[in-house]
Amino acid sequence: MLFPGQVVMSDELEMLTRVCRTACNERDIPLDSPQAQTLASHVLKLFLNGLMGEEELLSAERNRMKRQAHIAA
Repeated sequence: MLFPGQVVMSDELEMLTRVCRTACNERDIPLDSPQAQTLASHVLKLFLNGLMGEEELLSAERNRMKRQAHIAA
């Protein structure tokens, strides 16, 4: 878990990038879109709050996207 003053290391940033790219690709979200920025912000927030694993983050983001799709329908 990160605490104030800590930084995200390069390997962690690479993992967060993979999670975001995968989630965007699965939903056909352009990487340069506002939706992708929102997704990346949410993934980073999850990471900073203790979800550290790639699969854990991807699963949490998939669940969030399913809930949003259900609400929008």
